[in-house]
Amino acid sequence: MKRQFRGAAFAAAPFLIGSTAHAQWSSPYTAPRNAVVDAAGAKSVEVEAGAGLLRVEGRAGLRQVQVTGTAQSSSQQFLARIKLIAERRGDVVFIKADIPDDERNYNGDNYSASLDLVIEVPQGINADVSDGSGDTKIANVGSLDATDGSGSFSVIGAAGSVRITDGSGDLTIENVGGDLNVNDGSGDINVRNVTGSFTVESDGSGGIYATDVRGSVIVQHDGSGSIEVNKIGKDFRVESKGSGSIEYADVSGTVDIPERHRDRRGRSYDR
Repeated sequence: MKRQFRGAAFAAAPFLIGSTAHAQWSSPYTAPRNAVVDAAGAKSVEVEAGAGLLRVEGRAGLRQVQVTGTAQSSSQQFLARIKLIAERRGDVVFIKADIPDDERNYNGDNYSASLDLVIEVPQGINADVSDGSGDTKIANVGSLDATDGSGSFSVIGAAGSVRITDGSGDLTIENVGGDLNVNDGSGDINVRNVTGSFTVESDGSGGIYATDVRGSVIVQHDGSGSIEVNKIGKDFRVESKGSGSIEYADVSGTVDIPERHRDRRGRSYDR
């Protein structure tokens, strides 16, 4: 493959919210929103995040879910209404960024509001994550089911299967211990090191780049953008393709792509 996988740089990125997280606000009001929840015997963590940065990181030996948050608003009055809900619900640890929808005052002025969250969880715990807007990074969990609105979304380490439904923004996914399924609106999809199969159920626009997948790579529907795969342990199949090229190399199983994209060199371009 002539393309270098671009997600590698993320692996070294710290799971911290630095000063750049607040650069989007000209002169914000901020306040901490922190919590600790006992995770002994918990089977999963459920996160409902809104606007703001989100980090979910599994840590070995941790028996609690530790949440460090920063609420931000352009209005001090509205800031007080931004809440963090963190509680145990049976065998689930539930975390929610509670940001009121009515971001206007009585004069009709708009408020800006967000809640940045860093959530440390027991390593390998299953996670169900829903995020509104802002960049999201998840590492060292078990199985993962995630829905994301906008912003970049990265997963570095999931011991089980992963399912992601994404609106817009680039996806970076590495080191998945099971199958990977993706529904994506727009933005590039970068995938590396998947133990199971990688299936793109639907992709609107943006490139799809995958390497080191031990199972099959299946693209059920792709609107536009290039597809490049390398080091595939089983089959490579593209069922529906709009515009953009298809390139593949080192596929152990069968290759089944639309006729107009085929040639004898394991590489094809629009004709």
